[in-house]
Amino acid sequence: MSSELLSGAVASEQRRASEVGTSILAAGGNAADAIIATILTVNTLAPYHSDIGGGGFAIIRDKEGRYDSLDFRHTAPAAANSEFYKNPSVSTAIGGAAVAVPGEIRGLEALHKKYGRLEWSKLFEGAIKYAKEGAEVGGDLYDFISRECIPSGSSNLSGSWMESEPMYASLFQDGQALPIGSIWKRPEYATTLEKIAAGGADVFYQGEIAEGIVKSVRDKGGLMTLDDLKNYRVNWNTPLSIKYRDCTLWAPPAPASGAIWLSAMGILSHFEPTESGSVTDLHRLTEALRLAYGQRTALGDPAYVPGLEEKQRSWLTPEALRQRASMISDEKTQEPDYYKPPKVEIVNDNGTSNITVADSEGLVISITTTVGLPWGSHIMVPGLGLVLNDSMDDFSVEGRPNATGYEPQVANYVYGGKRPLSSSCPYIVENSAGHVVLSGGAAGGSTIIGCNVQVARNVLDYDMTAAEAMRANRLHNQILPNFSDLERSSTHQGITIDGFSEEQVKGLEGKGHKIRWVEKNRSVPCAIKFVEGQGGKRWEAEGDPRKHDSGGSVFIAQ
Repeated sequence: MSSELLSGAVASEQRRASEVGTSILAAGGNAADAIIATILTVNTLAPYHSDIGGGGFAIIRDKEGRYDSLDFRHTAPAAANSEFYKNPSVSTAIGGAAVAVPGEIRGLEALHKKYGRLEWSKLFEGAIKYAKEGAEVGGDLYDFISRECIPSGSSNLSGSWMESEPMYASLFQDGQALPIGSIWKRPEYATTLEKIAAGGADVFYQGEIAEGIVKSVRDKGGLMTLDDLKNYRVNWNTPLSIKYRDCTLWAPPAPASGAIWLSAMGILSHFEPTESGSVTDLHRLTEALRLAYGQRTALGDPAYVPGLEEKQRSWLTPEALRQRASMISDEKTQEPDYYKPPKVEIVNDNGTSNITVADSEGLVISITTTVGLPWGSHIMVPGLGLVLNDSMDDFSVEGRPNATGYEPQVANYVYGGKRPLSSSCPYIVENSAGHVVLSGGAAGGSTIIGCNVQVARNVLDYDMTAAEAMRANRLHNQILPNFSDLERSSTHQGITIDGFSEEQVKGLEGKGHKIRWVEKNRSVPCAIKFVEGQGGKRWEAEGDPRKHDSGGSVFIAQ
């Protein structure tokens, strides 16, 4: 191991986790070490979004400027099939049938083996300390407890689903949610992390931890077996890229949604930027999102969808992007079927957490990880303390139309061993000189793609700082339901989010857009902007101010 200390930056939805990441840089680690330590700490502090019972995707730029992509998405148990999930009594959101085989620990291990610098066990120390000694309950954790209370938003345990799940008892005291500022400890989880730290990923996928996971899943009606865990494998694949003005954008392929983010950005590259927030700008943005989301209906697991790798790349050719851009009229929006094949579902998945890290050697990594809906399947494994995902809900089920009456998308049907489609699309942007200028990603289910488009454009087209890009208002449109969601003005952490104005709303309505107001956009981005100055490179590492506890951390080696 080199003794040289690397400077670097970390951004995540948990400022304390970001600080653990930079402490790893200070201990001699690189960006790979730092992002693993950060993720493990996010898992500990925010298991409603991310836990070792989940999985995700990574986009990586190594210090030589080469790009790589890692898929450690969950997989369906081998016994899973559409016939089983057609039964209306089988839930894909809660309980054992909702749980897919988790890929998180195998993914972090693969990343460490290829790019890491420190010992594996060192990367667990911060997460284990928070789990064992406890961490202060922050605003985000409190919000995600209280929304499960009865009534939602209260602190009452009585009547909530958490009351019947003994492993969640530590989140309450005297029948009330732990207040902000109190200490939450996860002793069983700390022991689980200690075992994985000492023995590697095999300890998770075989032996007593695997047995505990399988028992919990099967006791609650699921299909997972010990062989499913033992046979789990990550996929290294080739990332996708396009030119955007004088930059190159990189993102992971399906079953992630990198192709959809790149498609929207590529469509918008054919229009000269107008004033940020102008009606024309918002209209073109919305139309590009609708065109891109229409393509998402063809995505699934490339191992089960013949020709998908070629199809994604065909969408991103200059000719294809130019043709899609020509479908945008500056005068009006169109009916939903204009943007997509008829009678297909636009899947509205949920959850997720994004973490982005960079170091002074040039290693840059952005990862999106998830347990699915808040608190995943609601299963916290007894004796292990880890939250299991509900990612079977991200599949389409043959014969089960969605709430709007649209049929499920064939490319995303359930099969044993298959990986479900995800909205995740962590990204990296480099300029014409080959220098990284931006890296990031977002949480927020189907809002992820549009959020990443808006944050990236805020930096690349409108020269916003990372903080400004996070703070700017955001809209969302995914074709169906046929509305544009606009957020109202709000204040978070003392920072005001300017809502959309009456002039903007009337302008969009004049072009045929249907508007629906939301209190705040539900996407949760984080990003690092790379700034060249007289003192050399510096980093702006930021999380979304809409979250109580998000934030970045920067370490400068002396």
